[in-house]
Amino acid sequence: MAIKIALIYPTDPLGPKMGGIETFIKGFIKHSPPDFDIQFIGISSDMQRRPPHKWTRLSYGNMTFDFLPLFLERDENKKTFFPLFLRFAVALFFHRPRYLERVLIFNRIEPAIVFKRAKAPKIGFVHNDIREQVRGGGSESLWSKMPWLYFLLEGFIFKSLDYVYTVNMRSFEFYQTKYTDYRDKFMFLPTWVDADIFSWTNESKQDLKNRIFSKCGFLPPTHKWIIFVGRLQEQKAPQRLIDTFVKYSKDRGQASLIIIGEGNLKSDMQDYVKKMQLDNNVFFMGNLKQEDLEGLYRASDLLLLTSNFEGMPRCVLEALGCGLPVVTTDVGEVRRVVKNGWSGEVVESFDPAEISKALEKVLKNPLIYTKENCISCVADYNPQKVLAPVYEKMRQLYTERFGGDAED
Repeated sequence: MAIKIALIYPTDPLGPKMGGIETFIKGFIKHSPPDFDIQFIGISSDMQRRPPHKWTRLSYGNMTFDFLPLFLERDENKKTFFPLFLRFAVALFFHRPRYLERVLIFNRIEPAIVFKRAKAPKIGFVHNDIREQVRGGGSESLWSKMPWLYFLLEGFIFKSLDYVYTVNMRSFEFYQTKYTDYRDKFMFLPTWVDADIFSWTNESKQDLKNRIFSKCGFLPPTHKWIIFVGRLQEQKAPQRLIDTFVKYSKDRGQASLIIIGEGNLKSDMQDYVKKMQLDNNVFFMGNLKQEDLEGLYRASDLLLLTSNFEGMPRCVLEALGCGLPVVTTDVGEVRRVVKNGWSGEVVESFDPAEISKALEKVLKNPLIYTKENCISCVADYNPQKVLAPVYEKMRQLYTERFGGDAED
Protein backbone atom coordinates (compact mmCIF):
# COMPACT_ATOMS: atom_id res chain seq x y z
CA MET A 1 0.00 0.00 0.00
CA ALA A 2 1.37 3.41 -0.97
CA ILE A 3 1.52 6.01 1.82
CA LYS A 4 0.24 9.19 0.22
CA ILE A 5 1.76 12.47 1.39
CA ALA A 6 1.18 16.09 0.35
CA LEU A 7 3.86 18.70 1.14
CA ILE A 8 2.41 22.23 1.18
CA TYR A 9 4.95 25.07 1.34
CA PRO A 10 5.71 28.19 -0.76
CA THR A 11 8.98 27.25 -2.40
CA ASP A 12 10.31 25.77 -5.62
CA PRO A 13 12.04 22.49 -4.65
CA LEU A 14 14.42 22.81 -7.60
CA GLY A 15 14.78 26.59 -7.37
CA PRO A 16 17.60 28.77 -6.03
CA LYS A 17 16.17 29.48 -2.56
CA MET A 18 18.60 28.60 0.23
CA GLY A 19 17.37 28.05 3.76
CA GLY A 20 16.88 25.53 6.50
CA ILE A 21 13.27 24.78 5.61
CA GLU A 22 14.08 24.27 1.93
CA THR A 23 16.90 21.88 2.85
CA PHE A 24 14.60 20.08 5.28
CA ILE A 25 12.00 19.51 2.55
CA LYS A 26 14.56 18.26 0.06
CA GLY A 27 16.01 15.90 2.64
CA PHE A 28 12.53 14.71 3.59
CA ILE A 29 11.87 13.81 -0.05
CA LYS A 30 15.30 12.30 -0.68
CA HIS A 31 15.19 9.95 2.31
CA SER A 32 11.50 9.03 2.14
CA PRO A 33 10.65 5.31 2.21
CA PRO A 34 10.10 3.81 -1.26
CA ASP A 35 6.40 3.26 -0.61
CA PHE A 36 5.77 7.00 -0.03
CA ASP A 37 3.78 8.67 -2.83
CA ILE A 38 4.63 12.37 -2.53
CA GLN A 39 2.90 15.40 -3.99
CA PHE A 40 4.28 18.89 -3.45
CA ILE A 41 2.22 22.08 -3.67
CA GLY A 42 4.47 25.14 -3.91
CA ILE A 43 5.54 27.92 -6.24
CA SER A 44 7.69 28.11 -9.37
CA SER A 45 10.88 30.03 -10.09
CA ASP A 46 11.00 28.77 -13.69
CA MET A 47 7.97 29.41 -15.91
CA GLN A 48 9.19 27.10 -18.67
CA ARG A 49 10.30 24.06 -16.70
CA ARG A 50 7.74 24.23 -13.90
CA PRO A 51 4.74 26.21 -15.19
CA PRO A 52 2.14 27.35 -12.63
CA HIS A 53 -1.13 25.40 -12.32
CA LYS A 54 0.34 22.37 -14.06
CA TRP A 55 1.46 19.12 -12.46
CA THR A 56 5.08 18.26 -13.26
CA ARG A 57 6.97 15.06 -12.41
CA LEU A 58 10.25 15.90 -10.64
CA SER A 59 13.12 13.97 -9.08
CA TYR A 60 15.36 14.64 -6.11
CA GLY A 61 17.93 12.08 -5.09
CA ASN A 62 16.44 8.73 -6.00
CA MET A 63 12.87 9.85 -5.26
CA THR A 64 10.33 11.16 -7.76
CA PHE A 65 7.32 13.27 -6.85
CA ASP A 66 4.53 15.31 -8.43
CA PHE A 67 4.83 19.09 -8.18
CA LEU A 68 2.11 21.72 -8.56
CA PRO A 69 3.23 25.38 -8.39
CA LEU A 70 0.45 27.89 -7.73
CA PHE A 71 2.23 30.96 -9.14
CA LEU A 72 5.57 32.29 -10.37
CA GLU A 73 8.03 33.86 -7.93
CA ARG A 74 11.29 34.82 -9.62
CA ASP A 75 13.29 35.62 -6.45
CA GLU A 76 12.23 33.79 -3.30
CA ASN A 77 15.14 35.30 -1.36
CA LYS A 78 13.76 38.84 -1.49
CA LYS A 79 11.19 39.94 1.07
CA THR A 80 8.15 41.59 -0.49
CA PHE A 81 5.60 44.07 0.88
CA PHE A 82 2.91 41.40 0.82
CA PRO A 83 4.71 38.37 2.31
CA LEU A 84 5.10 35.27 0.21
CA PHE A 85 3.49 32.95 2.75
CA LEU A 86 0.32 35.11 2.80
CA ARG A 87 0.13 35.25 -1.00
CA PHE A 88 0.56 31.50 -1.03
CA ALA A 89 -2.25 30.99 1.48
CA VAL A 90 -4.55 33.16 -0.64
CA ALA A 91 -3.62 31.20 -3.78
CA LEU A 92 -4.35 27.96 -1.94
CA PHE A 93 -7.77 29.26 -0.95
CA PHE A 94 -8.73 30.12 -4.54
CA HIS A 95 -7.05 27.10 -6.12
CA ARG A 96 -7.60 24.52 -3.43
CA PRO A 97 -6.29 21.13 -4.51
CA ARG A 98 -8.32 18.25 -3.12
CA TYR A 99 -6.49 16.07 -0.63
CA LEU A 100 -9.18 13.88 0.77
CA GLU A 101 -6.87 10.91 1.32
CA ARG A 102 -3.34 12.16 1.91
CA VAL A 103 -1.36 13.14 4.98
CA LEU A 104 -0.91 16.92 4.72
CA ILE A 105 2.48 18.34 5.75
CA PHE A 106 2.94 22.05 6.54
CA ASN A 107 6.38 23.60 7.07
CA ARG A 108 4.71 26.91 7.88
CA ILE A 109 1.49 26.75 9.80
CA GLU A 110 -0.37 29.61 8.06
CA PRO A 111 -1.39 27.68 4.90
CA ALA A 112 -2.94 25.01 7.13
CA ILE A 113 -5.85 27.34 7.83
CA VAL A 114 -7.12 26.65 4.30
CA PHE A 115 -7.44 22.96 5.18
CA LYS A 116 -8.67 23.36 8.75
CA ARG A 117 -11.89 21.46 8.05
CA ALA A 118 -10.27 18.79 5.90
CA LYS A 119 -10.57 15.31 7.39
CA ALA A 120 -7.12 14.33 6.16
CA PRO A 121 -4.38 13.86 8.80
CA LYS A 122 -2.26 17.00 9.21
CA ILE A 123 1.24 17.55 10.58
CA GLY A 124 2.95 20.90 11.15
CA PHE A 125 6.65 21.72 11.49
CA VAL A 126 7.94 24.81 13.34
CA HIS A 127 11.51 25.58 12.30
CA ASN A 128 12.49 28.41 14.64
CA ASP A 129 12.50 29.69 18.20
CA ILE A 130 8.96 30.93 17.79
CA ARG A 131 8.92 33.28 20.78
CA GLU A 132 12.05 35.07 19.61
CA GLN A 133 10.85 35.14 16.01
CA VAL A 134 7.47 36.61 16.90
CA ARG A 135 8.02 38.50 20.13
CA GLY A 136 11.73 39.27 20.22
CA GLY A 137 13.79 42.01 18.64
CA GLY A 138 16.04 41.44 15.66
CA SER A 139 13.36 39.73 13.59
CA GLU A 140 12.19 40.66 10.10
CA SER A 141 9.05 38.57 10.51
CA LEU A 142 5.74 40.26 9.79
CA TRP A 143 4.33 38.62 12.94
CA SER A 144 6.86 40.45 15.14
CA LYS A 145 4.76 43.57 14.50
CA MET A 146 1.57 41.89 15.75
CA PRO A 147 2.47 38.86 17.89
CA TRP A 148 -0.99 38.74 19.47
CA LEU A 149 -2.49 38.00 16.05
CA TYR A 150 0.07 35.28 15.32
CA PHE A 151 -0.60 33.43 18.58
CA LEU A 152 -4.35 33.75 18.05
CA LEU A 153 -3.95 32.19 14.58
CA GLU A 154 -1.51 29.59 15.87
CA GLY A 155 -3.88 28.34 18.56
CA PHE A 156 -6.72 28.19 16.06
CA ILE A 157 -4.64 26.14 13.60
CA PHE A 158 -2.98 23.84 16.13
CA LYS A 159 -6.35 22.46 17.20
CA SER A 160 -6.79 21.01 13.70
CA LEU A 161 -3.32 19.41 13.46
CA ASP A 162 -2.63 15.85 14.55
CA TYR A 163 1.00 16.52 15.45
CA VAL A 164 3.38 19.48 15.60
CA TYR A 165 7.16 19.00 15.39
CA THR A 166 9.59 21.74 16.37
CA VAL A 167 13.37 21.84 15.96
CA ASN A 168 13.76 24.17 18.95
CA MET A 169 13.48 22.90 22.52
CA ARG A 170 12.34 26.26 23.85
CA SER A 171 9.45 26.24 21.40
CA PHE A 172 8.64 22.65 22.38
CA GLU A 173 8.51 23.52 26.08
CA PHE A 174 6.56 26.70 25.37
CA TYR A 175 3.93 24.80 23.40
CA GLN A 176 3.54 22.11 26.04
CA THR A 177 2.96 24.79 28.67
CA LYS A 178 0.69 26.97 26.56
CA TYR A 179 -1.49 24.25 25.00
CA THR A 180 -2.01 21.95 27.97
CA ASP A 181 -5.25 20.45 26.62
CA TYR A 182 -3.37 18.74 23.80
CA ARG A 183 0.25 18.88 24.85
CA ASP A 184 0.89 15.31 23.64
CA LYS A 185 0.67 16.38 20.00
CA PHE A 186 3.92 18.38 20.29
CA MET A 187 7.26 16.71 19.60
CA PHE A 188 10.89 17.82 19.43
CA LEU A 189 12.72 16.98 16.20
CA PRO A 190 16.44 17.76 15.87
CA THR A 191 17.99 18.96 12.64
CA TRP A 192 20.22 16.56 10.73
CA VAL A 193 23.12 16.68 8.28
CA ASP A 194 23.23 14.67 5.06
CA ALA A 195 26.58 12.85 5.06
CA ASP A 196 26.06 11.97 1.39
CA ILE A 197 26.83 15.64 0.71
CA PHE A 198 28.56 17.12 3.75
CA SER A 199 31.51 14.99 4.79
CA TRP A 200 35.20 15.49 5.44
CA THR A 201 38.31 14.76 3.44
CA ASN A 202 41.94 14.04 4.26
CA GLU A 203 43.08 16.59 1.69
CA SER A 204 44.84 19.57 3.28
CA LYS A 205 43.03 22.88 3.56
CA GLN A 206 45.82 24.57 1.67
CA ASP A 207 45.38 22.27 -1.31
CA LEU A 208 41.62 22.81 -1.18
CA LYS A 209 42.07 26.60 -1.04
CA ASN A 210 44.51 26.55 -3.94
CA ARG A 211 42.06 24.57 -6.05
CA ILE A 212 39.18 26.93 -5.28
CA PHE A 213 41.36 29.97 -5.98
CA SER A 214 42.39 28.53 -9.35
CA LYS A 215 38.70 28.35 -10.27
CA CYS A 216 37.39 31.65 -8.88
CA GLY A 217 40.54 33.78 -8.89
CA PHE A 218 39.65 36.04 -5.96
CA LEU A 219 39.61 34.14 -2.62
CA PRO A 220 43.15 34.62 -1.21
CA PRO A 221 44.56 31.12 -0.61
CA THR A 222 47.03 32.38 2.00
CA HIS A 223 44.29 33.84 4.24
CA LYS A 224 42.31 32.29 7.03
CA TRP A 225 38.85 31.68 5.59
CA ILE A 226 35.91 32.50 7.86
CA ILE A 227 32.62 31.47 6.29
CA PHE A 228 29.02 32.54 6.94
CA VAL A 229 26.04 30.72 5.42
CA GLY A 230 22.47 31.99 5.68
CA ARG A 231 19.81 34.46 4.65
CA LEU A 232 20.95 38.07 4.70
CA GLN A 233 18.12 39.19 6.96
CA GLU A 234 17.86 40.78 10.39
CA GLN A 235 17.60 37.46 12.25
CA LYS A 236 21.19 36.67 11.23
CA ALA A 237 22.47 40.02 12.59
CA PRO A 238 24.53 40.89 9.48
CA GLN A 239 26.11 44.05 10.93
CA ARG A 240 27.26 42.10 13.99
CA LEU A 241 28.79 39.59 11.57
CA ILE A 242 30.83 42.31 9.84
CA ASP A 243 31.74 44.03 13.11
CA THR A 244 33.01 40.75 14.54
CA PHE A 245 35.19 40.22 11.49
CA VAL A 246 36.48 43.81 11.79
CA LYS A 247 37.44 43.23 15.42
CA TYR A 248 39.26 40.02 14.54
CA SER A 249 41.06 41.19 11.41
CA LYS A 250 42.01 44.68 12.62
CA ASP A 251 45.17 43.58 14.39
CA ARG A 252 45.71 40.24 12.67
CA GLY A 253 45.03 40.71 8.97
CA GLN A 254 45.41 37.82 6.57
CA ALA A 255 41.77 36.78 6.96
CA SER A 256 38.83 36.66 4.58
CA LEU A 257 35.11 36.58 5.36
CA ILE A 258 33.14 34.55 2.82
CA ILE A 259 29.41 35.30 2.85
CA ILE A 260 27.10 32.72 1.28
CA GLY A 261 23.46 33.70 0.85
CA GLU A 262 21.02 36.28 -0.44
CA GLY A 263 18.49 38.59 1.16
CA ASN A 264 17.10 42.09 1.47
CA LEU A 265 20.04 43.33 3.55
CA LYS A 266 22.72 42.35 1.05
CA SER A 267 23.13 45.83 -0.45
CA ASP A 268 23.28 47.39 3.04
CA MET A 269 25.97 44.90 4.00
CA GLN A 270 27.95 45.65 0.85
CA ASP A 271 27.75 49.38 1.58
CA TYR A 272 28.93 48.78 5.14
CA VAL A 273 31.85 46.67 3.92
CA LYS A 274 32.92 49.52 1.63
CA LYS A 275 32.57 52.00 4.46
CA MET A 276 34.83 49.84 6.63
CA GLN A 277 37.31 49.51 3.71
CA LEU A 278 37.04 45.73 3.67
CA ASP A 279 36.46 45.26 -0.06
CA ASN A 280 39.52 43.05 -0.39
CA ASN A 281 38.67 40.88 2.61
CA VAL A 282 34.90 40.30 2.47
CA PHE A 283 33.43 38.32 -0.42
CA PHE A 284 29.73 37.98 -1.24
CA MET A 285 29.18 34.78 -3.20
CA GLY A 286 25.39 34.60 -3.32
CA ASN A 287 23.62 31.26 -3.13
CA LEU A 288 25.59 28.12 -3.93
CA LYS A 289 24.64 24.58 -4.79
CA GLN A 290 25.20 22.15 -1.94
CA GLU A 291 28.12 20.53 -3.75
CA ASP A 292 29.93 23.88 -4.07
CA LEU A 293 29.07 24.79 -0.48
CA GLU A 294 30.58 21.52 0.72
CA GLY A 295 33.88 22.43 -0.94
CA LEU A 296 33.99 25.79 0.82
CA TYR A 297 33.18 24.22 4.19
CA ARG A 298 36.08 21.81 3.75
CA ALA A 299 38.52 24.53 2.69
CA SER A 300 37.52 27.11 5.30
CA ASP A 301 38.98 27.46 8.76
CA LEU A 302 35.84 28.33 10.70
CA LEU A 303 32.08 28.88 10.39
CA LEU A 304 30.85 32.08 12.03
CA LEU A 305 27.23 32.57 13.13
CA THR A 306 26.17 35.75 14.96
CA SER A 307 22.37 35.34 14.89
CA ASN A 308 19.87 36.98 17.22
CA PHE A 309 17.95 33.70 17.44
CA GLU A 310 17.71 30.33 15.68
CA GLY A 311 15.90 27.02 15.72
CA MET A 312 18.63 24.45 15.16
CA PRO A 313 20.73 26.04 12.39
CA ARG A 314 21.46 23.57 9.63
CA CYS A 315 24.64 25.34 8.50
CA VAL A 316 26.21 24.48 11.86
CA LEU A 317 25.64 20.75 11.37
CA GLU A 318 26.76 20.92 7.74
CA ALA A 319 30.01 22.65 8.73
CA LEU A 320 30.73 20.19 11.54
CA GLY A 321 29.97 17.29 9.19
CA CYS A 322 32.74 18.61 6.93
CA GLY A 323 35.13 18.81 9.89
CA LEU A 324 34.84 22.61 10.25
CA PRO A 325 34.71 24.13 13.76
CA VAL A 326 32.05 26.71 14.59
CA VAL A 327 31.90 29.96 16.55
CA THR A 328 28.35 31.02 17.28
CA THR A 329 26.18 33.10 19.53
CA ASP A 330 24.21 31.10 22.09
CA VAL A 331 21.08 30.58 20.03
CA GLY A 332 18.65 27.75 19.41
CA GLU A 333 20.05 24.24 19.80
CA VAL A 334 23.68 25.01 18.91
CA ARG A 335 24.96 23.68 22.25
CA ARG A 336 23.83 20.20 21.26
CA VAL A 337 26.66 20.01 18.71
CA VAL A 338 29.05 22.90 19.33
CA LYS A 339 31.12 21.89 22.36
CA ASN A 340 33.40 24.53 23.83
CA GLY A 341 37.04 23.52 23.65
CA TRP A 342 36.18 20.63 21.31
CA SER A 343 34.20 21.46 18.13
CA GLY A 344 34.04 25.25 18.46
CA GLU A 345 32.90 27.93 20.85
CA VAL A 346 29.44 29.12 21.89
CA VAL A 347 29.57 32.77 22.96
CA GLU A 348 26.94 33.98 25.43
CA SER A 349 27.51 37.64 24.59
CA PHE A 350 26.30 39.46 21.46
CA ASP A 351 29.30 41.80 21.73
CA PRO A 352 31.44 41.56 18.54
CA ALA A 353 34.58 41.95 20.64
CA GLU A 354 33.72 38.86 22.69
CA ILE A 355 32.80 36.85 19.61
CA SER A 356 36.08 37.94 18.04
CA LYS A 357 38.01 36.52 21.01
CA ALA A 358 36.36 33.17 20.39
CA LEU A 359 37.33 33.41 16.70
CA GLU A 360 40.96 33.95 17.64
CA LYS A 361 40.90 31.08 20.13
CA VAL A 362 39.61 28.57 17.61
CA LEU A 363 41.76 29.74 14.70
CA LYS A 364 44.94 29.67 16.81
CA ASN A 365 44.34 26.12 18.01
CA PRO A 366 43.55 23.81 15.07
CA LEU A 367 45.05 20.85 16.97
CA ILE A 368 42.33 21.24 19.62
CA TYR A 369 39.34 21.88 17.34
CA THR A 370 40.04 18.94 15.04
CA LYS A 371 38.07 17.46 12.16
CA GLU A 372 37.52 14.32 14.18
CA ASN A 373 36.08 16.30 17.09
CA CYS A 374 33.70 18.18 14.82
CA ILE A 375 32.44 15.07 13.06
CA SER A 376 31.91 13.20 16.32
CA CYS A 377 29.46 15.88 17.46
CA VAL A 378 27.04 15.28 14.57
CA ALA A 379 27.36 11.48 14.30
CA ASP A 380 23.85 10.94 15.69
CA TYR A 381 22.26 13.67 13.59
CA ASN A 382 21.79 11.79 10.33
CA PRO A 383 18.53 11.85 8.33
CA GLN A 384 17.93 8.12 8.51
CA LYS A 385 17.95 8.16 12.31
CA VAL A 386 16.20 11.50 12.84
CA LEU A 387 13.45 11.08 10.24
CA ALA A 388 12.63 7.40 10.84
CA PRO A 389 10.10 8.09 13.64
CA VAL A 390 8.55 10.92 11.59
CA TYR A 391 8.00 8.66 8.59
CA GLU A 392 6.55 6.01 10.91
CA LYS A 393 4.16 8.54 12.44
CA MET A 394 2.94 9.49 8.95
CA ARG A 395 2.56 5.84 8.04
CA GLN A 396 0.56 5.27 11.22
CA LEU A 397 -1.72 8.25 10.57
CA TYR A 398 -2.36 7.24 6.99
CA THR A 399 -3.06 3.61 7.83
CA GLU A 400 -5.35 4.46 10.74
CA ARG A 401 -7.30 7.02 8.74
CA PHE A 402 -7.53 5.32 5.37
CA GLY A 403 -6.57 1.67 5.83
CA GLY A 404 -5.92 -0.31 2.66
CA ASP A 405 -8.83 1.02 0.63
CA ALA A 406 -7.63 4.59 0.02
CA GLU A 407 -7.58 5.99 -3.46
CA ASP A 408 -6.23 9.37 -4.44
